[in-house]
Amino acid sequence: MQVVLDIETVKPSKEEWAVLKGINLETEVETVTNIEKEYEKCVFDGTFSRIVCIGLFILKDDRSPEETIAWYGPNEKKILQEFWNRLGAVRPELIITHNGLGFDLPFLKKRSIINQVKPSIDLNLAKFRSKPVFDTMAEWSNWDVRSYATLDVLARALGVETKSGSGEQIAGMWDRGEWEAIANYCLQDIYVTYACYCRMTFNTLPNSSVVLANKNLHKIL
Repeated sequence: MQVVLDIETVKPSKEEWAVLKGINLETEVETVTNIEKEYEKCVFDGTFSRIVCIGLFILKDDRSPEETIAWYGPNEKKILQEFWNRLGAVRPELIITHNGLGFDLPFLKKRSIINQVKPSIDLNLAKFRSKPVFDTMAEWSNWDVRSYATLDVLARALGVETKSGSGEQIAGMWDRGEWEAIANYCLQDIYVTYACYCRMTFNTLPNSSVVLANKNLHKIL
């Protein structure tokens, strides 16, 4: 069995980040600009930022979607528990992502350790291979970082449906309490990743309206 996954993350408050970095914001006045730059980048690092949504497509043997799930909300530990429980039941032979080896999977690993939620399967982060992780970004560029394409660019090149927005919008959605919107955004991203994968492997691509019609959204409080 195969799965397609994606995560959405938000960074901590500047004060929380500073505590983890060992920085005193009141005394570091001479390096304010550098501090701001470092703080903005922390959203990509699971050491500091946290997961607010995990989306998952579970595929049938013919690679068509069998189940579409998103776990979302403020309780990161429970989100991770629900995700790992489901993945442990599925035990996929292949995990399909876009930049999963560079971002999603290492982030999941870090946050699972921090929350003391033991993964139900081994996350093999080995590069330069197509299994057990098929990373559409790495595969498309033949692992040449100079040719890495964003998901939106790859989708347009392959003639499939593009993203519904930008990951930069997640923080605003979170601040406004638009949690379900984050879950829907995550699942749309997964569909685009799945669509790119289908094109790259010469498989039939179902329409997004069909794939996302019976999505299961689990709000975790």
